[in-house]
Order: sequence, then structure tokens, then C-alpha cells
Amino acid sequence: MSEPWRRLPALSLKQIQYFVTLAQLRSFTETASRLAISQPALSSALRQIESVLGGKLLHRTAQNVRLTEQGEAVLPYAERLLNTAHSVFDDMKQIMQQGGDGTLRIGLVPSVSTLLFPAVPQLLSEYFPDMRVEFHDLTNDALLLELENGSVDFGIGATDSTVPESIAVYPLLEDPFVVVIRRDDALAEGRNIPWRQLAQRDIALFSKGNVSRLVTSMNETHRLNLQVNYRVDFQETLYGLVRSRLALAILPELYTATLNDNELTIIHLQQPTLSRTVAMMRKPVPLRSEKTEQCFQFLLKAFHQRVKEKKDGMR
Repeated sequence: MSEPWRRLPALSLKQIQYFVTLAQLRSFTETASRLAISQPALSSALRQIESVLGGKLLHRTAQNVRLTEQGEAVLPYAERLLNTAHSVFDDMKQIMQQGGDGTLRIGLVPSVSTLLFPAVPQLLSEYFPDMRVEFHDLTNDALLLELENGSVDFGIGATDSTVPESIAVYPLLEDPFVVVIRRDDALAEGRNIPWRQLAQRDIALFSKGNVSRLVTSMNETHRLNLQVNYRVDFQETLYGLVRSRLALAILPELYTATLNDNELTIIHLQQPTLSRTVAMMRKPVPLRSEKTEQCFQFLLKAFHQRVKEKKDGMR
């Protein structure tokens, strides 16, 4: 809990906004025009920030603006401060205009949506009826960025080596990798197949992100010689390649939860087993309000209960 009597730096949110906008546009003329202020006022604001922080944030030449090493390091914190301020002001306005407890912003990767819907919105409306809830659909890499800059309160995604130390991770379940193939494929006879049986087949994989990194690392570490000839951005494109007999698709099992196609089937991959850890993630510092913290703890407990019930039902 912050102490309201602590002396704050002699900086305004507008001055922080000037710095962030200048860092994005890299032009005093464009920044002054965008913010509807004079260039001398912009320069004065930047000098004030540098004076308070005790270091130089940028180099200005006749041609362009370049951030110093310190400026590059400070920028993410300035962006996070602005994002948090915008979110808090929106909540304050909502409370004044409509009542309620403000807005809860949850980020999620598309493949975990089956964990949330329809149960989570129903639970939140039952136990936190005055809390407005937003769901932000993001890639896993984008989710980590949104968590760092404060655009979402917490998120549900997958962990790997790219998760920064500034993000606290609360594991929920292990999501094993599977291969999606046609039912008339010779490999469709069993429930599990070794990775090496895919070595002579054309493989389709997501073009970037957590899933691509995990499979690529597995392929290199175990020398599987997988032929990844198709890299795409969307799940339905993967399925289309399989239907057309052009490739087999590799992806985590949660992605296939809504797959309902008589032509396709799902086979678990083994030898070795590969899975991704699905987790709730947040900044380790206290969330924006006590009610937001209560929502996080409530959902964490609810998810753990659902995962336990699913495991018990499979025994």
C-alpha cells in the first residue's frame, strides 16, 4: 500500500506523455504538432524530466532524435506509468458515472479460451457483480508485453524462456503437443506416435511465437529431422493444409478443444513428451485495487479446482 504523504517527483503525467510520444515519433516537430504544444514547451518538459531523473534521455541533432541508453531503459517504465494512469482514470470515471468497482482487464491467448468460457464470466458476474470485465485476445508474446506495460491486470498464457523476470507465473496445467492428421492417414491407427515417425512427412507449424519456439527447440535438441515446410499464422490454415493432404499439423492440445471435423483426428506425440505450461501471469507488485487482487485470487483458485476435477475425471 503506497503512503499518500510521500513526496512525489516534480513531474506531471503530461511531461511523461511528452517523452513517450517523442520516443515514438523521434521528431520534435511532429511531437509538438501531435500534442498541440510549442517546441520550446516540449524542450522545457524534457529538460525537467532529465533534471528530476538525473540523467540524459535523448540526443537531438538537426536530422533526428535518438534515445540514449538510459532513455531506452526508462521508456518501458514511462509507457507502463501512462498505461496504468489511463486505466485508473477510466475506472475512476466509470465509478463516478455508473457506480461499480471499475474494470478488470484479462489478457489471454486464444488457445486457452476454453478454460475461461463460459464458466469464468459467469463466476465473475456472480461473485463480483459490480466489476466490469474486459477480455483481451493476444498472442503469447504480445500478452507478456501488455503485462509489462500495465495494459492488462493479469493474463493466461504459456511460459517459456522468454517470460521476463518481472512477471510472476502461477502454473495451471501442462498442455501436451499433438499432431492433427487425416483419419484416413496410416498414422491415425494409434492413440500415440513417436515424434520420429513424422520425420519423412511435411509438417505445418505456427510461423512464430511460443509454440514455434518449443517445437523448433525440440527438433534441434533431439535431432528429429522434422520437415517444417509450412509456417502459418492461423489455426484454421493449419487444419486446411491437413485436409488438403499437404501436411500434418503440430500444436498443443488445447488448440484442438473445439475441433469438430470428421476428416481429422488428434494423436498424442511421445518419445519424448513435449508440453507447454499454461499459467496465470501478472506483475508481482500489488494489483491496481483490492478488488482486482480479490478477482485474481478467486480465479486462480477456481482454475486449480477445475484442473483437479478434470484430472480426477480422467482416472
